[in-house]
Amino acid sequence: MSVTVRAATGEDLAAVEAVARDAWYAAYGGFLEPRTVEAGLAEAYDEAVLSAAVENDDIEFLVAEADDEVVGFASAERTWADEVELHTLYVHPDRWGEGVGSALLSAVEEWAREQSVARIVCGVFAENAVGVGFFEAKGFRRGREREAELAGERHPEYEFEREV
Repeated sequence: MSVTVRAATGEDLAAVEAVARDAWYAAYGGFLEPRTVEAGLAEAYDEAVLSAAVENDDIEFLVAEADDEVVGFASAERTWADEVELHTLYVHPDRWGEGVGSALLSAVEEWAREQSVARIVCGVFAENAVGVGFFEAKGFRRGREREAELAGERHPEYEFEREV
């Protein structure tokens, strides 16, 4: 399977939302209530929110395509002079283990190097075994643990970091 990573466009919004929905239920369904997943999706993947992120020149918003279909996405932003924050990296669960996440992360890393930053950081729910395993396998160092809130629920979240 060949994966192509490219900049997201307004035409990708529905596909991004669909990938997010399936990925969230697969990754978070074991520890988040369904109402929490739905509330989080409604907030983060509202068409207006996604459109604004895609159009924002400060955010690198990428999609991964395989077989002419969007199968993953990632978004990142330079948040400090020496740091890029990876806001999202989701892959359709049917494509987990096929290199889609790695391709997206590589593209974000390339963009981060162009920004002349020292590191990439991201937050991952501690209970998200798939996400934690992915970032650890990619050489990210687990830093402090904090609490993250989503739709009124509080969950432990790991802060991950890796030098660019």
